Amino acid sequence: MPVITTLVRCVPGLFLAAVAASAACAQPVDPEYPTTEFADGSDTASVTVGSLTATIVMERRPRIDPDFDSPVLTVTVDGAPVLEIVGVAAGFDFPATEASIAEIDPENDGPEILFTSYSGGAHCCTQTIVAAEADGRWVAVPIGEFDGDGGYLRDANGDGVAEIVTYDNRFLYEFDCYACSAAPLLIVTVRGGKAYDASADQRYLANHREWLEQLEEGIEPDEQWKSPGFLAGWVAAKIRAGEGDDAWKQLSDNWNFAADRGEEVCLVDKAIDDCPKLSRATLTFPERLKLFLERTHYLP
Repeated sequence: MPVITTLVRCVPGLFLAAVAASAACAQPVDPEYPTTEFADGSDTASVTVGSLTATIVMERRPRIDPDFDSPVLTVTVDGAPVLEIVGVAAGFDFPATEASIAEIDPENDGPEILFTSYSGGAHCCTQTIVAAEADGRWVAVPIGEFDGDGGYLRDANGDGVAEIVTYDNRFLYEFDCYACSAAPLLIVTVRGGKAYDASADQRYLANHREWLEQLEEGIEPDEQWKSPGFLAGWVAAKIRAGEGDDAWKQLSDNWNFAADRGEEVCLVDKAIDDCPKLSRATLTFPERLKLFLERTHYLP
């Protein structure tokens, strides 16, 4: 039985958390995916759909974390174990983990399991893995390490197949303080036992436009053109919503270029301390943003 072990770290936010909560309230209710629930004081929880069972046990794995229990997911089919995945320990006195059964990968005969575990701490996020059957065997499909404590499973385009929906963590801290930052939606699908970033797929255009609306409602108008952290995420969200040209025009018309002395950046994909002198340049915020969006494939 294969064992997959991964440990992750990232950080929580304020601006995006508020926007996400607002967006969630505006969404239609998604299907209630069968999900594990830990009884008070219990270290084990299971959920079953048909022949598929997901069981999480909190147990000490010294090689993973010698001080705290880690969540361990066991996948069984007709009572036989087919996969084990070790999550990340949060260090809490209660389980910060869950497993949900849903149709995520339509290229096999049954549903999949979304396994999340929350790291906790000052730099915290949720490790997200899908257990899926591919080519006749069960595999762990790493999805990512995302801000927040879960709740990513959603049928984004109403086709009966669930996606993992969050926002692009690469924007956080990139241009401003974390609480000042915005980010575009990130939509991940699983097909044939592999994860794909489907954010640019036109099937999700309505999702991006709704998220863009939430971002715009979450910023004070007199602050919008002063915050590079917000503007970076806003421009990317506009690109995903099919409004990239308008975003660049508005940024060009409203950004205070006279007050922008620029920052030194590396024109090749290296940290500034490791950057050759000939590859360094001082760029204004719009120029730095364009470079970043090209590197993250929002722009060609």
